[in-house]
Amino acid sequence: MEEKKKARVRFNLLDVVLILLALLCVVGVWQRQNIQNLFSAEQELEDFTVSFEIRKMRGSAADLLAKDTVLYLIDGDGRVELGKISEQLSKIAAVEYLPNDKGELVEAVYPDDANETLLDVKGTLLCRGIEHEGSFLLGGEIFLSVNQTVSVQTELADFEIRITGIRSAATEN
Repeated sequence: MEEKKKARVRFNLLDVVLILLALLCVVGVWQRQNIQNLFSAEQELEDFTVSFEIRKMRGSAADLLAKDTVLYLIDGDGRVELGKISEQLSKIAAVEYLPNDKGELVEAVYPDDANETLLDVKGTLLCRGIEHEGSFLLGGEIFLSVNQTVSVQTELADFEIRITGIRSAATEN
């Protein structure tokens, strides 16, 4: 009687690659919903209020910023909608502290002249974005933070604003 040789199963690199590919396909089908959520931030966008200030703004320019005015963030070559002014702005005469001839700091208020009035302006915007790892992403893409100064524009003028706060609108109600 002849001894039968046992058949050996041999694996080569192509077999390993095919097995790994099959495993990745199974994991991909199993995690399909999670993968879709990872690439679609649109489902997660929420309303946020972003408070801001503009220092030493001309009075005539401040008059251009009214409730419901849309501000656009200047981003590289284009612009992105930042948000809409959600309430009337607070405006006070701009004040600066300067040393006098004795070295004491004195308050200098800019003149109340129609052409020269400078104001410190504060307001809030209603924005859409997500909170991701403690940061705010405008539209799920553009990073904004407290104390950041950004260039913005309306249909009529350009400004620089400093962000003073970012809060979820849901927690305010």
